[in-house]
Amino acid sequence: MAYTNAQATPRSDIYALVMQANADFNKMFIGDQILPVKGEDVKRGIYMKAKLANGELMNGDAAPRANGDGYQRINRKYDVDQYDAQEYGLEAVIDDAYESEVERFMNLEATEAMLLERSLRISYEVRVAAAVMNASTFNATAGAVNYTEANLATINLPADIQAAKNRLLLKGIVPNAIIMSQNVFSRIQRSTLMQNQIFGVVPKSAGQFTLPGEDDVARALGVDTLFVAKSARNTNKKGLAHSGSFIWSDTYISVAQIEGGEYQAGGIGRTIQWNKDTTGLFTPETYRSDERRSNILRVRQHTAEKIVDETAAELITTSFS
Repeated sequence: MAYTNAQATPRSDIYALVMQANADFNKMFIGDQILPVKGEDVKRGIYMKAKLANGELMNGDAAPRANGDGYQRINRKYDVDQYDAQEYGLEAVIDDAYESEVERFMNLEATEAMLLERSLRISYEVRVAAAVMNASTFNATAGAVNYTEANLATINLPADIQAAKNRLLLKGIVPNAIIMSQNVFSRIQRSTLMQNQIFGVVPKSAGQFTLPGEDDVARALGVDTLFVAKSARNTNKKGLAHSGSFIWSDTYISVAQIEGGEYQAGGIGRTIQWNKDTTGLFTPETYRSDERRSNILRVRQHTAEKIVDETAAELITTSFS
């Protein structure tokens, strides 16, 4: 049975408007692509997984069976991990008089819901980025050269990626994605060795110079997807001048296996969502506050951003500056 609030009314109509209004804005965010949503029926729980650290996933254990003997047996050990979904939410007051005053100009509910969803998505992206670009969780190895402006001629992303892919393959992990910040990607686009490799893989018209795109780089590096994180946030306090900063760190490039679905499918992690308290990653709802002569608009989510396999990614330290 789903958890319900007798006062609050889910607003699927507003959700549809918000998704439409935020379509371009949301393209800058990659959190739910890096840690795909995995619904669970309980707020907190456990799950089991086999881990490389137990030394049981990459062994060739099969041996010949002599006549009359039994087969060699494996007593496998599974690790138990746990999650605890946390609720995040924001509210806005939709005053009756003010809504009536501005309704000829705008749909106040939809506009407020759009802005609340943006704020929640920024916070969610910050949590995902902190979990994924974390050298305390994932192995980090320095790039062949520092990814500085002075080293544009010698930055060797193809070699760094191949070395990271080899480290993953030795652990039985097949990487399918690369994650980097917008700043790092902009520098990679202009690096000599990357351009040389791209123009050999993706022919350009004679005399035409074009910076390589995300698909070009992904194809040249042999992965399904290159995720370039373009999301940003204001790092100043409210009331002060805006100070924009990209959310994803320039310090690391991640070479990773990303998978959705059941935990046994692999991948670095999941966004675990408590299904009984949500209708989607973000849930808009309203309730009445008669003492204020207002409707209260709330947008919320109930999730745990969980790394489920710390062996499924390798970080490249860029020393970006």
